[in-house]
Amino acid sequence: MYGTTQDVAGLLSEMLSGKGNLLSLPLLAALPYSASIFQEMNTGAARYAIFRCGYRVYLFSKITAILLSAVLSQCMGLMIFSVAISFMAGSLVLLPVHLVVQRLIAASIFAMLGNMGALIAKDIVSAYIIPVMFVFALSMFQSRFFFGAEYLNPVVWLSEAAFALPLLLAMFLLMILLTLILTTYEVRRYA
Repeated sequence: MYGTTQDVAGLLSEMLSGKGNLLSLPLLAALPYSASIFQEMNTGAARYAIFRCGYRVYLFSKITAILLSAVLSQCMGLMIFSVAISFMAGSLVLLPVHLVVQRLIAASIFAMLGNMGALIAKDIVSAYIIPVMFVFALSMFQSRFFFGAEYLNPVVWLSEAAFALPLLLAMFLLMILLTLILTTYEVRRYA
């Protein structure tokens, strides 16, 4: 690209919705806190917390913490990335807001998927592996079997496609419902 004018906004959009996100986004979204409920139940710390605050408060606080940790980890990474790009470009470069919102919603979905994976598999590592496997499986199914089903490809969820944001919002609401049901069942069974 030497000698050509660089479209920094276009490059940023391409980087935020590129194929490298197939591995990095689900892994970085699940790492901070997805296995926390299983770890607390495994060590016995959940009994004391449930005894002090009750089931509803415990579940609400844990699910909120999972979502906030995924969103804050992505926000921190995006902020550092934006500052680095602005420094290299020599001027302030802002990330496209709609792509950032889509990325934060997708990170929340992957964090909740990691939580459910740890609770179902009864293993901490599953909290990190299941979101990555989910993304790769969907990507493979779409590229190998369902060519016209663009909505199955997680990379498209992060792109500027018109259906990406409504699809992510619907998936987010579905994942909150599933996480709430599964976590409630597992915590009630545990305590």
